[in-house]
Amino acid sequence: MKVLILGSKEYPMGTSDDPIKSGGMEIYTQNFTKHMKERMEKIIIITRRFSNTSPYEKKGNIEVYRVGWFKGLYLRNPSFNINAFFKAMSLDYDIIMSQGPVSSFFGGLISFIKKKKLVARPAGVAYVQPQYGSLLKKVLLFFEKIAYKNADVVVFLSEAEKEQFKKKLGFLPRRFEIIPTGVEIPDIPGGDVKRLKEEFSLGEDITITTVGRLIGVKGIDIFISALEGVEGKFRALIVGDGPERKRLETLVKESHLENQVIFSGWRDDIPAILAASDIFVLSSYSEGLPIALLEAMASGKPCIVTDIGLPVENRKDALVVRAGNAEELKKAVEELMENKKLQEMLGKEAKKKVIARFSWKNAIEGYMKVFGSLLK
Repeated sequence: MKVLILGSKEYPMGTSDDPIKSGGMEIYTQNFTKHMKERMEKIIIITRRFSNTSPYEKKGNIEVYRVGWFKGLYLRNPSFNINAFFKAMSLDYDIIMSQGPVSSFFGGLISFIKKKKLVARPAGVAYVQPQYGSLLKKVLLFFEKIAYKNADVVVFLSEAEKEQFKKKLGFLPRRFEIIPTGVEIPDIPGGDVKRLKEEFSLGEDITITTVGRLIGVKGIDIFISALEGVEGKFRALIVGDGPERKRLETLVKESHLENQVIFSGWRDDIPAILAASDIFVLSSYSEGLPIALLEAMASGKPCIVTDIGLPVENRKDALVVRAGNAEELKKAVEELMENKKLQEMLGKEAKKKVIARFSWKNAIEGYMKVFGSLLK
């Protein structure tokens, strides 16, 4: 069986020279490929070409084709996917796996023309993301409806993601499967934690961490607003980079939080940073199933998340607040800072859930069943 993967803007991780850094979709692709390669005759990945990468690379049964693209927040995704479409038309494969609305739209075109089956993964609902203008939101909504209504199978990472999809788009795909993602559970040396605490001067204060690209959909401005007036000693780590960084740094200054909020920039040691943290916050307006959240849960950290369809239960393995509500988020942060027993209970239950439900072995078996059923 040969599978084509569309939508990942970087492969492998660490090759991009784009100032707008990669996110969960690229991490998902890398982990999926790592665990799936033994089950496939060939995995083909079409991604972007950078100054330090070649247009073609082959390692074992993994073939990577890199195509041109235009820089910029609004140009990089469509230009990459258009070029990926033309490259895909010349290649040989049995199944198409697409991620996100734009790659799934073009994946649908390829599927129709080449008579290949399409498995699409939404990775959140794009048209609701606040960083896009009204016209672009309409275009994304069009792509999402066309792509997911016509895909042979749509894969959701959780029951909650499926329900959010239905709520925001008003329909469910004709066939869908729920395949929880896997998560790596690394063993972080104590020396790494100590090094990070020294690097960021964390001291004995409670460390509150959020991870993600600095774009509107992540709600980092809400996170910063929630920290205003929080009582108690804390340091906040904002891990990631993106076009919103300057505006967010200005917001931190206006909120008089310069001595408490640290912008780390893009990092490749997220699990270690999470291990050095005390509380993890996800303030997004829309997500599929963020890897950083699962890594935080796997690290046994108490998490505060927004009510966007994530696989957590309020006050059982996380605290859940309304998206866009800084006051609720503030109260949740203060409650966790003041209640060590609640921190320990939530962290323990979160880790237990991740270990039980989110393994790559189970995820790969789920995909193999889907692929097999489509090729009968």
